[in-house]
Amino acid sequence: MSERKAINKYYPPDYDPSQVKKKRKTGTGTPDIKIRMMAPYSMRCLKCNEYIAQRRSFNARKEVTNEKYLSTKIIRFHITCPRCNNKITFKTNPQTAGYTPEEGAVRNYEPKAPAPKSQETEDELLQRLEKEENENQSFQTLKEQRKKNPFWQKSESLKDGDGDMMQNLEKKLQDQQRQQMIDDQLEELHYRNSQLKAKGGDEVLASEAKAKLQSEINKLEGMKQELHDQEDNEVAKRAFDRKRAQEGKDDKRAKEEAATAEKSMAKAVEDLITKTSTEPVRKSIESSFTLKKKPSKNQAEAGQHGKKSGHTKSLASALGAYSSSDEE
Repeated sequence: MSERKAINKYYPPDYDPSQVKKKRKTGTGTPDIKIRMMAPYSMRCLKCNEYIAQRRSFNARKEVTNEKYLSTKIIRFHITCPRCNNKITFKTNPQTAGYTPEEGAVRNYEPKAPAPKSQETEDELLQRLEKEENENQSFQTLKEQRKKNPFWQKSESLKDGDGDMMQNLEKKLQDQQRQQMIDDQLEELHYRNSQLKAKGGDEVLASEAKAKLQSEINKLEGMKQELHDQEDNEVAKRAFDRKRAQEGKDDKRAKEEAATAEKSMAKAVEDLITKTSTEPVRKSIESSFTLKKKPSKNQAEAGQHGKKSGHTKSLASALGAYSSSDEE
């Protein structure tokens, strides 16, 4: 027995390596690889019409073909039918990122080919832009109409001074429903009270029931009165607010008019004084337009008759002095 891991080997003197026969390789091409895979699509066997569902597991052989698509290798898979042992093959399709049946079976459902996107022309582009512009204009018009619609506007005449007409209407409906419920309860209590009176019975029980019913009636009537008072207070408050706002506007307008009149009078006096050239004439004009102190009661009675004449003389002297200064 020779050594298994010999370091040195013996070569005879007449050894010729060129005469040694070379061993031929068994099999050509790439070897097949056995893999475990699932069916990529549902198919039907052409021999026994067996339906094979998608994602069913198989022991398959993987074969790398010589075909290529854009430098991507195409691979073929070999499986067998689970019923009749028929050979089924399919290949990869890199163009659609899917699989293509080859032999032994057909697909149950063919995939729908995506429709090619057509390039938009200039006329189509202009039509699309015009349509979008018209839609935008109609939307803006509708928006403006909604702003002018009183149902969407805030009003000061509402209960709370805020919100819109629809909210105010909802509040009114809620108040009406509550009022109707209170009226129904009152009618029911009155009916029960009348029934108790008609039937009679124990006086103590009847008196207790009557007192209880009367208390409930009083309570409901008080609630009803509170609702009426609350509505009256709100109406009065709104009326007073409007009146107060109107009075404030009137006072402000009167003050502005008085201030304007006072300014115009002061300006007229100042212009008249500046036009005069001599000091005595200026003093006479100033004395004619100056405000006098309020006289006492006796002085007022004594000088009531000579008041008009004094004013007339002062104005006449002032105007005479003004005319004499102009002549000089």
